[in-house]
Amino acid sequence: MAGKILFGIVIIVAMSMIVLSIMPSATFADFNNPTFVLLVNGFNDPGNGQWMMGVNIYQQLVNAGFTVGIVSFYLGPFIINLSNGLQITNNSFYGTNNTPIENISYQLYLGINNLTSIYGNINLDIVGYSMGGLVVAYMLENYLISANLENVIFIGTPFGGTPYAEVVSYLQGFGLLNNYGYQIKEMSPGSQFIMNLQSNEQNITNNYPNTVIITYAGDCTPWWAKVLFHGMQDDGVVTVQSATDIYHNYQYVFHALHTITIVNYTYDGYCYFQDQNVANTLINNLNGNY
Repeated sequence: MAGKILFGIVIIVAMSMIVLSIMPSATFADFNNPTFVLLVNGFNDPGNGQWMMGVNIYQQLVNAGFTVGIVSFYLGPFIINLSNGLQITNNSFYGTNNTPIENISYQLYLGINNLTSIYGNINLDIVGYSMGGLVVAYMLENYLISANLENVIFIGTPFGGTPYAEVVSYLQGFGLLNNYGYQIKEMSPGSQFIMNLQSNEQNITNNYPNTVIITYAGDCTPWWAKVLFHGMQDDGVVTVQSATDIYHNYQYVFHALHTITIVNYTYDGYCYFQDQNVANTLINNLNGNY
């Protein structure tokens, strides 16, 4: 009898080793690291570029021990590319700059739920840059994700809109700059999207009462923006007031510009993706240090 029991135990152990050996290594490793960070791109960025520019925030987060996913939604399907090799894709979606921000927010909601269906009740942090922050904010106001949402960080997000979008939208009305699409109209100050976002702001704290909300803004205020923003502090695209015009627990202001492209036109400062202070603060915040 004892021999049969021992034989049975040996068989069970052997089968377990076989199952473990055929599991994808990236997926198995991540059950030991349940904290995921999703990075949501800004306007018109079709790939991973922004997060890997400059000081490479993506790689620094990976080196800090996070499983990082870059969210893409331009010129292709909705994709979450995770640093462990897993890719969550919705091929029924094709995003352009004419895709309403609301639709992208819904795709983000579905993508996160797909992630939790694979890994269970994960800990999740979300970082949204510029328009990507609007995508995140709309999702938080309108959907309950199936994850333990610990931190949300908005970088240079135009919660009050940006005059640049207003100017471009105006020119589009005359048949100019048509390649900028419908999303520009949504980011204009006073647009229906911006007004709806602000009027439903309380939903974020109602839906996610235990989530820490953090805003990052830039006050570089380059020479060309002093006229457009009437002397208000700004990062060259979004004012500090607009970037912080949402309920938040913590606020950080950096001497930063909005994009690396704009850095070519000024010597006044670095963009968020070139500033190591931004990367350091981001990692500290995601580790619960505010």
